[in-house]
Amino acid sequence: QDSAAGFPGVPSAYVRRTACSVRRARRIASCTLRAIAATAAAAMDVRAGECVNGIRMSWNIWPSTRLDATRIIVPLGCLYTPLKATDSLQLVEYEPVICRARDCGAVLNPCCFVDFHSKSWTCPFCTNRNPFPPHYAEHINEHNLPAELLPMCSTIEYIIPQTMSNPPVFLLVLDTAVIEEELEQAKDSLQQSLAMMPQNALVGFITFGAMVYVHELAATTLPKAYAFRGAKEYSAQQVAYQLGLGTRGGGGANAQAAGRFLMPVSECEFTLNSLLDDLTRDAWPLGGHDRRPFRCTGAALSVALGLIESCCPQGSARVTLVTGGAPNVGPGMVVGEELAETIRSHLDLQRETPNAKYTKKALKFYTSLAQRAVSCGFAVDIYACALDQCGLYEMKVIADKTGGYMVMSDSF
Repeated sequence: QDSAAGFPGVPSAYVRRTACSVRRARRIASCTLRAIAATAAAAMDVRAGECVNGIRMSWNIWPSTRLDATRIIVPLGCLYTPLKATDSLQLVEYEPVICRARDCGAVLNPCCFVDFHSKSWTCPFCTNRNPFPPHYAEHINEHNLPAELLPMCSTIEYIIPQTMSNPPVFLLVLDTAVIEEELEQAKDSLQQSLAMMPQNALVGFITFGAMVYVHELAATTLPKAYAFRGAKEYSAQQVAYQLGLGTRGGGGANAQAAGRFLMPVSECEFTLNSLLDDLTRDAWPLGGHDRRPFRCTGAALSVALGLIESCCPQGSARVTLVTGGAPNVGPGMVVGEELAETIRSHLDLQRETPNAKYTKKALKFYTSLAQRAVSCGFAVDIYACALDQCGLYEMKVIADKTGGYMVMSDSF
């Protein structure tokens, strides 16, 4: 064989093959670098999209084939953060343009296909073709786009001028069957939270011990409260009838009557602070130190839910329960009145000993309360502060299902 020029003893065919391999390797390296740069740019775009839209996908690339879809270990999913605070949020003061297809309701967005000739847009979710409103069709073109179609405005906030939003509602439910020192700290905490509430927010006040008291905030000259027995559960109709908000057969509550118990902070702040200042510890039981203080937490929660169900159904309301011990009276009780009867432990719950005889009924009761709150869109917060157990094992279902807070501490 002839030797290649400059490479004595090396076949020329081998040199040609080696040169081709080097060029191929350079092309592969160049493509790899471009792919790495594109991947890095895509990752930066993904992170930028997360900051703007509050959306994080479990995968940044969709599987291209059905086989690839079966091989992924982590399923496809999306984590969305509503009302995420962003610096470049676009605010518009008009109604959104909504897809007219049945059971769709998608809003005009940058992912929609726009036909400028027919003045229409195609929904990317249901592929339904929708005409633009007249005031859109008159001005829209390739160079004049509304904010909904701009790529940098993938998330916008609509300020609808014709819609009046109801003020938030805070219903405070305070346990008065605690010792004087703890009650003073709890009252001080409620007064601080009252000072930080919006002035237009509606606030109500309920106390409970052996009985449940719904305080009328409109009574300025003489404090007035409606008492409910702590040994029974109350529906919304029963609460509305007892408080004079409606008839025994049901029906919506009178707005003027409901205003006696739920008032704006600006109008009742002085009255509520005076009530808290004068509030004393519940006197029950009357004699002996061998009994626990009577605490009808379950009845208080049912009355609180019944009140806001009657006054503001489907409104933005929060029930704040401030308690300092385990319920031992009426529905939802987790322990008896006698101190000789110890409260159930985790071992009692596992073995279903006689100490846990109230647990199943209490769980069923608080689950029913949670379903009532969820059906109306209310949230229930629980603040339990005591050195002993407060029955959170049974009550936590309310906070879990309604999206409320549950805070446990040893003192207020």
